Amino acid sequence: MLCALGCRASTIAEAEARGDIPWLEQNATPDAMAALGRLADRDPKAVAALEAHSSFDIQPFKAAWRAVVRGATWGPVMLRGALADPKRADAAASGMGRHEPQLRAFAGDLETALVRLSASTQNMNVAATLASVGPEARPLIVRRLADPTTRGAMCRGIALFGGDSDTRSALIEAPASSRDDPACVDAVVRVSAGDDAALAWLAERGEPGLLGAAGKSAALPCARLHFAWVKAFAARPADAYSALGVPLGYAVKRCAVDMDGVLADVIVHLPGSHGVVTQAIDPFGSYSGALHATCAALPVIVGGRDSAIVRERASDALNHACVGP
Repeated sequence: MLCALGCRASTIAEAEARGDIPWLEQNATPDAMAALGRLADRDPKAVAALEAHSSFDIQPFKAAWRAVVRGATWGPVMLRGALADPKRADAAASGMGRHEPQLRAFAGDLETALVRLSASTQNMNVAATLASVGPEARPLIVRRLADPTTRGAMCRGIALFGGDSDTRSALIEAPASSRDDPACVDAVVRVSAGDDAALAWLAERGEPGLLGAAGKSAALPCARLHFAWVKAFAARPADAYSALGVPLGYAVKRCAVDMDGVLADVIVHLPGSHGVVTQAIDPFGSYSGALHATCAALPVIVGGRDSAIVRERASDALNHACVGP
C-alpha cells in the first residue's frame, strides 16, 4: 500500500493511470506524449506540459491532432496557436492528419500560415497539409498559386504528397502564369506520374515547357511519357508542332526505346509532324542506332514533299543516327 502511494510509475500505462504528468513529460517518448494528450482532455496541467515541449518536438502536435479527431477542445486551440507562430507553424502542420475531414476547419489557418511563412524555407508541411484539405480548400490553393510569393511553396506542397484530386485539378487548370515557377513544373510532372487526368492534360494542353520537363525528369516513367506523346500528337493541331521539337528531343534522349514507336508512327501518319520529328532526332547524339522503327520510317520524309530543310535533316538522321554502333 505504501509503494502504491509513494513509488514512481515504471511504465507509460501506469503513469497515465495515475495521472503522473511529470513522469510522462520527463519520459518524453512518442507514446508518453500521446498519453499526455489523453490526460489533457481532463487536466490543464497536461496541456501546459505539451505546450512546453512543442517548441522542440512535433509529438505534442500529433497528440493535439488526435484530440481534434476525438473532439477534445484543447486540441484545436493548441494547433491554431502554433499555426499562428512562425517558429512552430510548420511543425504543427506536420503533426496534423492528411486528407482527414477535420482539416476543413483549419484551411484558413493553414493558408494564413503559408502567407506568413512565404519568405521562409520552413513551410513545406503547411503547404502539403493545405493541399490535402479537399474541395473546400480549392479557392485558397488557387489564390496561393496566383500569388508569386507563395506559388513555389504551394507547388512543393502539392508535389510532396500529390494533394487530392481537387488540388491537382487546381494546379493544371490554373492560368499558365500560376505555374510559372520551377517547383510548379516539377509538381505537374510528379502529379502526372500517378494521375491519368493530369497526364492527359499535360499531353493535350500543357505548355510545351512542361512536356520538355517531363521528358527530362525521371519522375515520369518512360511508359507514361510514351502515352503522353501519343496523345499530344493526336490532340494538338499541326500548327502547334513547331514548339514541340525540343521537348520531344528530351523525351527521345531519355526514353529512346519507348519513344521509337511514337516517332515512327507520326512520320507515317502525320506528315505535319515531320519537321518536329527530324528536329528531335540528333544524328550525332549518344542514342544513335536506338531508334529502329523510326529509322525504318525516315525514308518517307527523305523522299516526300516536306521542305528542303526537313528532308535534309531526315537524310542526316538516316545517314548518321540510323547507323548501328
